Parts: sequence; structure tokens; C-alpha cells
Amino acid sequence: MTSTSPLFDSSGNFMGTVHIVRDISELKKLREKLAMSEKMAALGEVAAKVAHEIRNPLVSIGGFSRRLERRLDGKLLEYASVITREVDRLEQILKEILSFVRDVRISKEELEGVEIIKDIISLFSQEINKKGIIVETDFKDPLSLEVDPNRIKEALINIINNAIQIIDEREHLTIRTYKENDFGVIEVSDTGPGINEKDLPYIFDPFFTTKIDGTGLGLAIAHRIIEEHQGKIDVYSTMGEGTTFKIYLPYKN
Repeated sequence: MTSTSPLFDSSGNFMGTVHIVRDISELKKLREKLAMSEKMAALGEVAAKVAHEIRNPLVSIGGFSRRLERRLDGKLLEYASVITREVDRLEQILKEILSFVRDVRISKEELEGVEIIKDIISLFSQEINKKGIIVETDFKDPLSLEVDPNRIKEALINIINNAIQIIDEREHLTIRTYKENDFGVIEVSDTGPGINEKDLPYIFDPFFTTKIDGTGLGLAIAHRIIEEHQGKIDVYSTMGEGTTFKIYLPYKN
């Protein structure tokens, strides 16, 4: 921000102007963060109420459809199975909504981050093998972190799952770890289609998605968890080449 004031001598003659330049970029960021926090709080309250209202009838529908599956056959069994699958999908969406709106309670402990990543890769092994995804790892440095293992695992699962879902068969998924200043860095890269530049500012917003069957909550939840750990997440993407997520978490010296 720049302000300009005229400068006069003791006789009132104009001498020039004084320009004062203030760097308000940090203030602007704080204001944006506050506005986003207020928006998320209001959105979270509405989402939680809707989720709770839907959950009870959904449980009833799912229970009855599973009973019908045990008693029916032929076309009727097929219809009942469709109902059950859709109920399961809606229950997963509700789970993600409630995960996003609930207060994040962090219970930190010291751990080796590489082990969590290996567990997650193992968790997705069936889907990785099915799509023929080529997984490459580069665990350069030990990743000694002081984090909540369950919450960080949830965040990393969402990020890695996002990459697996978006890339095609025989494409590459690369996960690297290294130390950068006071942070342990986990880098997740894919050779998928990339993210459109106009979409990049919004990918961590809740309910923003470019996928037909996506909820738009996975990356929002991951972003929130990482920020609660005093970390940060950056994303770099080029259309037609792929995307890289860089997760920074405080390093435990």
C-alpha cells in the first residue's frame, strides 16, 4: 500500500512529495485466513446439521435393503443391491462431512513418517496393482516427526488416494521424503492429467471437485489437519504432465 503527501517549507512553498510504502501482504493474508475460517465455521455448522438429519433414515434404508438382499433373487436382488451400494456411498459421504466439521483434536507423539507412508502404500496395493500404477519411492532422509499418527495418516491417505484416482493405467506415482530447514517434507507426485490453473486456488476448498463422483472433501480435510500441525501444503501442477503435492511438517530434532 502506498500513500503520498505534499511537502512544504516554512514559507508554504511546495518542495515535493513524500511517498510512504507499507507492506501489508501479511495483513492481507491474515484477513483472508480469518474470512475463510468464518466461512468454514458457518459451512461446517450447516453441513453437520444436514448430515445428522440424513444419517438416521439412511441407516434404516440400508438395514432394510440388506435384509431384502438375503431374501430376494433375480432382478429384485439386483435392485436391492443397487440400493445397498448407493446407501454405502452416501454413508461414506456423510462420514467425510462429519470428519471435516468436527473439531480437530491433536494428540502428538514422536514417530518415523516413512513407516506411515509405507503402510499407506500397502493399504492401496490392490488398487495400485489393478491399475498397473508404477510406484517409485525415494526416502532420502529419516522423517522424524512429532504428530498425531491417526490424523496425519488420514491426511496422507486423502492426498495419495487423490493421486491414485486421477491417474490412468501404467502411469507413475512418486513419493519422496527429505528434510528442508526445520520441516520434514513429504512429496507426492503423479504423471496424471494435471490441474487446470484456474482451479488451483480452490482445490483445498470444501466441496470443490472436478470429479463426477467426488465429494470435494478429501483435500480440504488433509489441508486442515496439516495446518493444525503447524505445517503447510503446497501444490504444483502442469496440464498434461502431472501434479506434485509438497507437505511440510515440523521436524523433530
